Amino acid sequence: MNDEVRADVCVVGHGIVGLITAIALAKRGMSVVCIDQPTEKQQASYKVGESLLVFSNAFLRGLGEIDETLEESFGKKGFWMVHGLEGRTSFDESVSEWGFQSTLPPHWIEKIENPLFHRTMFNDAQIVRPEVEAVLRDRARTTPGLTFLDCGLVRDVVLGDGNDHTLHWSSRDKDRSGKISARWIADCTGRTRLLSRRFGHDIPLDDGFSTTAAWAQFSNCTQDLFDERWKFAFPDGEVTDRERTTVHLWGDGYWIWLIRLKDDRISVGITYSQQRPPEEGNAREVFWKVLRRYPLLDWLREENVLEFSAYRDVQRMTNTFISPKRYAMVGDASSMIDAFYSQGISLSMVTAWHLANIAQRDVQQGRLDMDYLDHVNRAATADWRIIRSMVRSKYGPAIADSRFFILDHLLDYMVFGAALLGRYRVSRWLTETGGRTDEESVEHARLRAGLERRLFLSQSAPWHRLDPHRVAGLVEKWHQGLEQRALWRLENGEKLPPTKAGMRAHAALPGIWRLPYVHRLERADLTLPAIREPEFMQVTGTEYRPVIPAGSGPMLVAMTSLGTLLDIADTRVRKVRRALRRRRKGGA
Repeated sequence: MNDEVRADVCVVGHGIVGLITAIALAKRGMSVVCIDQPTEKQQASYKVGESLLVFSNAFLRGLGEIDETLEESFGKKGFWMVHGLEGRTSFDESVSEWGFQSTLPPHWIEKIENPLFHRTMFNDAQIVRPEVEAVLRDRARTTPGLTFLDCGLVRDVVLGDGNDHTLHWSSRDKDRSGKISARWIADCTGRTRLLSRRFGHDIPLDDGFSTTAAWAQFSNCTQDLFDERWKFAFPDGEVTDRERTTVHLWGDGYWIWLIRLKDDRISVGITYSQQRPPEEGNAREVFWKVLRRYPLLDWLREENVLEFSAYRDVQRMTNTFISPKRYAMVGDASSMIDAFYSQGISLSMVTAWHLANIAQRDVQQGRLDMDYLDHVNRAATADWRIIRSMVRSKYGPAIADSRFFILDHLLDYMVFGAALLGRYRVSRWLTETGGRTDEESVEHARLRAGLERRLFLSQSAPWHRLDPHRVAGLVEKWHQGLEQRALWRLENGEKLPPTKAGMRAHAALPGIWRLPYVHRLERADLTLPAIREPEFMQVTGTEYRPVIPAGSGPMLVAMTSLGTLLDIADTRVRKVRRALRRRRKGGA
């Protein structure tokens, strides 16, 4: 049997990224074919990417229209980073922590006029991937203009050189085949990386930093397992539950994620440096050996494992996200660095949104916007450079230095905090238009035009006027400087006390000015009490440039710069003191 179909865009892949990409394109009035033939096992697999952060929640609720499904998922209450928990039975004073509890205070929520905007902007979730993808498949089947083919795998691609591309597919058992003609192709095949491999778009990552990941999903993760030890108290008496955030446990050369899910399930993963593996053995052996270092996790047992998976080599990067030859690579089909900060889905959906703008302009106006296309490729590549710089130094020995632990995470927080205005604006646009440009008002069109240039980590305010790769280079050097000073302290016995910093929406900054004096404090804690902000700072969800999202980037740049200057000054003083002591000893 042979089938032929023609569409404006062919999306290859039925995972979460492929489905949301296909829906986004179809909502712009283009004809779309979405093709794949996943096995039942693949559809049921508990894939990584359960924690929604930065942009992913907004796109799933706004484009995928799965607000109800996400509300039924396990609510994500923030993030929590920890170092030093190995061998401990509680988060005691020997443990360093950097956390953010994202629940909004009631008086903030009351000001937000549209409840859907509130959920789209603020209600992150921790999802069971196969369940969410099943809902998205149903949504795709009923989306006007979208032809959903679940009967075959793309076997060959012939580029059209200005005309339609041709994709040849056949079913798994080869009893059915067909051809798709399309002006655009969106490769959402994940680690299969159909187009990147075929057309040689990989960026070599041969600088000595490579990682392996292993993860499992467990059943019987009941609430009673998380007792008082998992609670964190803020200075004003408010208490948060660490386990209701996405928890990250850092060790020497590795980190662990703990992501609670609905129905008493939990996702647990370990990512470790191939250059500094924490244990010997294959990925599964390393997984269990590292987990056994944590008495607080002794309830994770092999008999409760629902599924186990591993990637020998996690990291991949592409030099092209959208090609002028009218094809794109979205999701893991383009780049993947690390599960830390859950950026895979988030940055993938941003790329899909930009692709929808470029393809719509080309299909409906006959204009391929090369300036925009080039900007997407430069900024998206710079974003992944930034993500790689965030994790690279943390896998090294510097993570044992508590000041590095705090400041390196603060630098990451600065990057994501600066993206808050972009998150606000795209959440507004998605909530109010549903992803359809024919629903836009003048203000919506203005929002979208601004986001075309700035909806990237490397193009957020206040560095949005700089070249994206200039921004990435500055962030990389910033991380390297923090790491080098930490290594000097560790190598010279300059031990700093474990330090804690817990933040909230209404106390979103740490007391960085305390850093040089934490060794004198009774409790090395940078956590600040909540503040009552002026009413004009509260978000209603109808502003174009609300005060807090617009000011978050500049404020965090100032805060991170202050912390870095204190680190530089204090380290120099320590070096001078050490040199003077050596001279005295030499003179004696």
